[in-house]
Amino acid sequence: MTILVPVDYSKASKTAVHYAAGLAKQLGADIKMLHVVQANTSGKALLKLSKLQEQLVEIARHDGELFFNEVRKSLRGKRPELGIHIKHGTDFTRTVNQFCEGEGADLIVMGTTGASGLKKILLGSNAAAMINTATVPVLAVPPKALYTKPTKIVYATNLKHTEEEIKTVAAFAEILAARVEVFYVAGIKATSIPDEKDYAKMLRQIAKYQKIGFTIAKSDNIPQAVENFVKKQNARLLTTFTHKLGFFEKLFERGMTRKMVYHIRVPILAFNKSTLK
Repeated sequence: MTILVPVDYSKASKTAVHYAAGLAKQLGADIKMLHVVQANTSGKALLKLSKLQEQLVEIARHDGELFFNEVRKSLRGKRPELGIHIKHGTDFTRTVNQFCEGEGADLIVMGTTGASGLKKILLGSNAAAMINTATVPVLAVPPKALYTKPTKIVYATNLKHTEEEIKTVAAFAEILAARVEVFYVAGIKATSIPDEKDYAKMLRQIAKYQKIGFTIAKSDNIPQAVENFVKKQNARLLTTFTHKLGFFEKLFERGMTRKMVYHIRVPILAFNKSTLK
């Protein structure tokens, strides 16, 4: 298994690498770090694009060596196979997806805040963009997240595809021996909702995994309800699936995605069913 971590050499990137290292140790995975060099090609820069790219790549390589050495030292006992790569691209998500496909990466892990200036990598917004375009699952890691083995995972769903998706969540949870708490937010006026115990039993049978619970909450503020449930459960990971259409897609509209990625305190593992291969 290979985990890809896009980095901009910031503190958030380091946090993402550390989290990926902890996860890699659990999953027996390797880690590849990727830095994307993006140049502004407008105006006079067009006339000196080649030279500009060379300068930016050289800066990236120098900073990358420092970052790589710092990360290796700070990982101490957690030392999965690490590698760092520099790529130039005008579109961040396209470059990451192409590299991901070429290297056969299985998971993208990203920090949720980033640097500015010459580096031109804003990982906070890019994490949300990657969730919307990635061909593999994306794990967005908050700035202060420390890796601890997830013993409880919240799976937020709109119930439209739960019976299919629970198999994927359960397979991931089983590797970590974690419990899955399936969470559905119904509207305040909703009347047709499933019985929690019966539905949980059905999901356990479908997934062939016993550590599954099911909870319903009534609210018209889905993101807040999800965040409150995660806190109440003391969950270490939030996972969900995105689709082209659907009620729960509100969580992953451009603005809402960024809001969740920036503010929730646990990592978010997102599966985009419209782009996953």
